[in-house]
Amino acid sequence: MGRFAFMMRLKDESVVEEYERLHVDIGDEVRAAHSRAGFRNYSIFRSGLDLFGYYEADDPPGCLERIALEPIMKEWWAKTNPLMLTENEKPLFKPIPEVFHMD
Repeated sequence: MGRFAFMMRLKDESVVEEYERLHVDIGDEVRAAHSRAGFRNYSIFRSGLDLFGYYEADDPPGCLERIALEPIMKEWWAKTNPLMLTENEKPLFKPIPEVFHMD
């Protein structure tokens, strides 16, 4: 199993409330899509406009490829992507390398 962390950023303060509201009521379909794609123990944290994500998976990069094939995700990203800094209409997604781990 691998661990994977990443950063993204919200556009500005005016979108924080909507971004958090969407994640309170994320919906069973979006959760199930993530599970099918192989995400486990997935969390997103926020500090100001910075978003820090973490998940575990047997194939972390493969999760990203599989989640993109899930039909519900087009609907989900249509709601969340406009709230974030993007490049070519996709969130700026910056992997964070692990430098320490302790069980």
